[in-house]
Amino acid sequence: MKNQSSLPSNYVLKESYDLKGKKENARIQVLFFMICIIFVGIYLLLEPVKSTLHGGLIAVITIVGLVIYMILHELTHGLTISLLSKTKSTYAIRFPFLTTGTEAYLNKRSFIIVCLSPSVLFGLIIGISLFFIPQDYFLSLFIIFVLNFAGSSGDYYQTYIVMKTKRESLIKDDGEKTNIFQEIDLFEGQPN
Repeated sequence: MKNQSSLPSNYVLKESYDLKGKKENARIQVLFFMICIIFVGIYLLLEPVKSTLHGGLIAVITIVGLVIYMILHELTHGLTISLLSKTKSTYAIRFPFLTTGTEAYLNKRSFIIVCLSPSVLFGLIIGISLFFIPQDYFLSLFIIFVLNFAGSSGDYYQTYIVMKTKRESLIKDDGEKTNIFQEIDLFEGQPN
């Protein structure tokens, strides 16, 4: 099934998820903390890198880097949506999340690509950069690297949900809810 700008008449809503819902949010938070714990363990196994910069300066650099990263993360979702669906994306702050949405109905493959593209792209870029940056900036960049993966917990959760759906499913994520639509047999009125 191709990406669609409107829902075909033979598709109905099968499931709906709100990542701010108690169950979904709890799962995302648990995944977030598990990823953080794993990376903190890895960092502690490495010989922690020392910096000659003042702690306050390191904090400012890290916070500014995180804000820039978060914006780039959401823009990557949006650009990926636009490339795959030829539609515009919407952006919002839904504390504690930044969200990207679309009015397009994406096929399963496209939706998974949209979900995972920032984590994979920035994981590679930041991961490689860790080997080449000056030692003074290692901790700041490592924190951004960790939060690239931990902060993508909602994306991983959506990927998990969508991977369990049928290949022909269409998914619409408007930034508030993720809706999964499936084809019905018009003669029987039941999802295929």
